[in-house]
Amino acid sequence: MKKLLLTCVAILFVASQLYAQGEADLKAMFNEMNKKFSQMMIDNHLEEMLSYYAENFISMPSYQPMLRSIDAMRESHKQQHDMGMKVTAFELTATDVIAEGNIAVEIGTYTISMSMPEMGTIDDYGKYMNVWEKQGSDWKLRADMWNTDMIMGGEHGMDKDKDQNKY
Repeated sequence: MKKLLLTCVAILFVASQLYAQGEADLKAMFNEMNKKFSQMMIDNHLEEMLSYYAENFISMPSYQPMLRSIDAMRESHKQQHDMGMKVTAFELTATDVIAEGNIAVEIGTYTISMSMPEMGTIDDYGKYMNVWEKQGSDWKLRADMWNTDMIMGGEHGMDKDKDQNKY
């Protein structure tokens, strides 16, 4: 009986280590994808960006209505572009990944700088959550949500230099 119990504990330990390693690998992969995605945003390569999204994608941006498809995301980006908005810097950093089967939740922080005619440069930072779905051999964004750590009007809701994981 003792031998069986020790064997079960050993199997659970190995399984938990493999599970943690899987999440660490996903986090590294998502951070690499984030670097590419960020550059696409800066370069305004909209169709390349949209290749990251699942067909039934849902986006929940700050201060805007929910977007419920790739076409809605495309239209939103085109409207922003037509208004003269230009992303000049963008960085996404995954801090946590929770995975189960073909679904992974990526939690992280972002910084972004944009230029707008008559408004100049706008800097923002905050946090985000992406829900990824494995489709075949690719991970596709199924849903995203983000919100700023800044209060409307530019006042900081949190000191950017503080560790956001502390709270």
